[in-house]
Amino acid sequence: MSPLPQVLLDGVLAGGAYALMAAGMALILGVVKVVNLSHGAFFTLGAYVAHALAARGIGGPLAAAPAAAIAFAFGVFLGKSFVNPARSHPFALPVGTLACALLFEQAAQLVWGPHPLAIAGGSPWTGPAGIVVRRWGIASFLASAALLGGLRILLAVRPGLPLKLVAEDEEIASSVGMDAETIRNLTFGGACAMAAAAGALLAPAGAITPTMGRGPLVLSLIVVIAAGMDSVGAIFLLSVALGVLGNACAYYVSPQWSYVALLCSVALLLAARPTGIVSVPGRRD
Repeated sequence: MSPLPQVLLDGVLAGGAYALMAAGMALILGVVKVVNLSHGAFFTLGAYVAHALAARGIGGPLAAAPAAAIAFAFGVFLGKSFVNPARSHPFALPVGTLACALLFEQAAQLVWGPHPLAIAGGSPWTGPAGIVVRRWGIASFLASAALLGGLRILLAVRPGLPLKLVAEDEEIASSVGMDAETIRNLTFGGACAMAAAAGALLAPAGAITPTMGRGPLVLSLIVVIAAGMDSVGAIFLLSVALGVLGNACAYYVSPQWSYVALLCSVALLLAARPTGIVSVPGRRD
């Protein structure tokens, strides 16, 4: 049997969860208007929380809810204590959030140790033509799709109007009685929760290490740059496509070349289409 169907399936399942993290990054860039280089640390936090819960018999998508709740609390605290006060200093924000990420990596190493941890993914199913369907992969893909669908609906209905208005013009939002700072803090916390949920959902996919969030952080940034911040659907599709590409490269070439292939493909995409794969009509920088 050709390994191609298996490679494609695994890439789609992983890409669906990465889309959840990328959508969180898009929210931060669009509403809070900062670059959060600690986003990958929340992905790692979610994976470690999932490992701790798995040791107590709680696994699968159920582990994503406590991980998201913890990350939301930390995210709101970080947003209120550092991100919002430092928004007027663009250089300080990336450096500060990167320092937070490095601090978390050191803390994770002290708490859980430097050695890789793993979570049992459960017995897989055998599908047609011998394709192995991993239960955690199906669960993570469906959970990610459901959360992204909920986000898309939220942004399209009245309760999501404050997010869109703050993203467009904070002064107008404040003039109509909206608390822009609170909206930014809650958005930052919600985006961090999405990253942690993605980490918890993908925890059975590989080794859990203190630095495991660096790759997904880069992937999220390039997805948002290429797909834009306005289309959840485009972010999802591009994340899935990059997940398939990365998995195929890891299988057919080498795992070490996976992110190299992703970065090169996005660089070529942006060189051919600098405005990204989705451009908003009438918008000018």
